Amino acid sequence: MKKLLYILFIGPVCILSMLSIAYLFSREEPLFFLQNIKVNGLSQLGDKETMTKITPHLTESIFKVDVTKVREALTSHPFVKEVSVKRVYPFSIVIDVKEKKPSALWVAADGAVHVLDEQGESYRFLGKDVVKDLYLINTRDKSDAKRVFSETNAFITEGILKKGQLSEVCYRDGDLTIFGLDDGVEIILGKEDHQKRLKRALAVLKDAGKRGLVIKCIDARFEKGAIIQERKG
Repeated sequence: MKKLLYILFIGPVCILSMLSIAYLFSREEPLFFLQNIKVNGLSQLGDKETMTKITPHLTESIFKVDVTKVREALTSHPFVKEVSVKRVYPFSIVIDVKEKKPSALWVAADGAVHVLDEQGESYRFLGKDVVKDLYLINTRDKSDAKRVFSETNAFITEGILKKGQLSEVCYRDGDLTIFGLDDGVEIILGKEDHQKRLKRALAVLKDAGKRGLVIKCIDARFEKGAIIQERKG
């Protein structure tokens, strides 16, 4: 009985394998001829630019494609964070691209708007693409932009602010001011103790809301309390 079951199983498998081999060798193209190139994960980097970078490293046979050079060619692009390349036999190359994630916008001293990645590094200018839910960092220097990004991102990570509450952060001569929350409130944090002052300002804002006050600005640069300015009209 076992021998019969073995024959019934192995027979179709052998026939299928033979048919597959016969199909491959009956094709007009050479065996393992590269026909398909699939690139996944592109949103900022264009298809045309991607193909321009990888084409010099492609060959007719997928065996001869230098996957290391394909990966390096794409990883060298400023938009790209990680790349994996794999052969899918018999005719395809699949490339998975992980792009840098737009995380904030930096307005430099000359007015140019840069896109910052997850580390607060500037990696491209803002183009015609729509970048939603990103706050602005308004400061002169690239190093200041990265430092401000790190600090404001910590506010969100630690739950002091919710993602999407910030609209703009200004940093000038050591003074930090943030804009955002529900009504675009301006919160002046000054040069030090930013986290402590922000928590105090948010407590003041919450109390003002309970009393029906609409706040325009909170100056939290004081040891105790804060100065508030109501929104008129």
